[in-house]
Amino acid sequence: MRLHELIAATLPAVGVALAANARPYPPPDSHLQSTNFLDHESYLDGLDDHQWYLDNIPFIDVPDKSLQDVYYYRTSVTKRHLEWAHEGHGWMVTEFIHPVSWASKFQTIPDSAPHHVVELRWLRNPNYVKDLIEQYTRGGVEKLSGISYTHYMHRAMLEHAQATGDIPFLTSQLSGMIAMYNLWNTTIDNSTGLYHRIPLLDAQEYSLPGYLVGGPGESPMQEWNDFGLTAAQGGGNDYALIRDGPETYRPSFNAYMVANARAISTVASLAGNDSLAGTWSDYADDLYSRMEDMLYSDELNFWIDVVEGSNLRCEGRQLIGYFPYRLDIGTNETKLRGLEAGLTSEHLLTEYGPTTLEQDNPYYTEFKNTTNCCVWNGQSWPFSTSVYLGTLARIARDGLSDIITPAFFHQEMSKYTRTNYKDGVPYTAESHYPTIDMWSGDTTNHSENYLHSTYMDNVFTNFFGIIPSLDENFVMKPLVPPNSEWSYFMIENLPYHGSLLTLVWDQDGTHYNCAGDSSAGLSLYSNGTLFHHQPHLGPVNATLPFDTATAAQHLASKPQWQNILANPNVPWAGYPNVSTSWCLNPDGDDC
Repeated sequence: MRLHELIAATLPAVGVALAANARPYPPPDSHLQSTNFLDHESYLDGLDDHQWYLDNIPFIDVPDKSLQDVYYYRTSVTKRHLEWAHEGHGWMVTEFIHPVSWASKFQTIPDSAPHHVVELRWLRNPNYVKDLIEQYTRGGVEKLSGISYTHYMHRAMLEHAQATGDIPFLTSQLSGMIAMYNLWNTTIDNSTGLYHRIPLLDAQEYSLPGYLVGGPGESPMQEWNDFGLTAAQGGGNDYALIRDGPETYRPSFNAYMVANARAISTVASLAGNDSLAGTWSDYADDLYSRMEDMLYSDELNFWIDVVEGSNLRCEGRQLIGYFPYRLDIGTNETKLRGLEAGLTSEHLLTEYGPTTLEQDNPYYTEFKNTTNCCVWNGQSWPFSTSVYLGTLARIARDGLSDIITPAFFHQEMSKYTRTNYKDGVPYTAESHYPTIDMWSGDTTNHSENYLHSTYMDNVFTNFFGIIPSLDENFVMKPLVPPNSEWSYFMIENLPYHGSLLTLVWDQDGTHYNCAGDSSAGLSLYSNGTLFHHQPHLGPVNATLPFDTATAAQHLASKPQWQNILANPNVPWAGYPNVSTSWCLNPDGDDC
């Protein structure tokens, strides 16, 4: 159904609805029964357009008010970055609110797009993410603009389906996923079989490889402020090379490509093409083997960068070494011990960390030595921290480490929450100083409310421990603090597999009054009906009380209303473009 098909019938109703500050059309999940245990309006103080939040976000109520406040702020960040392109393309999600010249079509930027997919999968309107996904799979972003920034978009598509249960949509993207993947063939080195990219296009300029080759004659840089000095005088730094970095085999990029290939294999299997699934699984395994052989340092017991061509090994812990585990890559015990070793105050841990380069590295920079916004040799970046937290959560919830424990995860999640503040109120910019309470990448009319990371997803999948899957079970391994600190919490109207779930933890049964259904303990509701209860807060593995395939398809079949008033033909962002043949200037003359 399209809005213009019913425009005559709907316009009067739209006028009435807007005057009443309500929605002009029903949300896609209006057929579902929601719960209303919480006073939703009370959580929206200071936010505009309350109806959007009432229709779209899961509401949370928790004892940690900082986490709660940042959560609602980050839902507003998500809302700010939703941009309608036009009919036929639908919704896009931007990284910067203000348009930037290096973005792709409709201001999407590939490095942050997977973060957007896994973050927005928790909104109740399923069309935001599906439109974004199809911008990539239909060839409208990288095919038109050319490949630019590395990404784990294929893996994110799979994770989206694990939350929504919409397998038909996922399998319908298979050919586009393969075409997307093959666009990156130009970045494979035939001798190593690995993918290479300059760190700038792995979204991390001013990172370690650039410093190791940015001195005179591509030697390591010795001194930063050598402007005006000749090479004989100790100068001659190549600052462009330091910034962009050399072509590099990176554990982040190659882990993305392993995860993306495995995602294609899974989707092919779901589509019934076992031969294709086997081909992509074999390719992923071979790529991982090559990655492990070349990019894993036995000396550090850690993933490292290797410069393409010279094979220079960049011995030093960078936070990207925690990326593979988040993508289920390199999860054996030896590599787990290596991840543990970096988690000290000498290496990656700071008050507003983790740092992007370990602190005992000679190129670690606590305070930026350039006005460039983007420095990845020490600054704390939410982009990376949100991935790092995903790794910690996977290890902690499975009890695999005496160091990466639930308590350690709480510590790091609390740091991340604390970082998402400025002047005492929730705020997200680009990068943060690792040791002081100040954003280091925070340019006016550019960095504000930056969407280059996840937070909602960290709350749901890491902190509350929800483990989305494609099957009929709801699995949860919560990492919330002990009962003495967290005697209650609620997640209300969380979209999952075409249903709305509400999770209520009430240790003694006195904090919430949930229509008389719940008692002391953990209670789970689906579309308003209690379907699971247990007395203690712990792991959950409960069969969902509905056919998930039917529920997901019922939601997917709902009309997607379109905004036909958008103008995508304006440079960069597609904002409305007004022209006039006459105007009145302050002097009273014609303009």
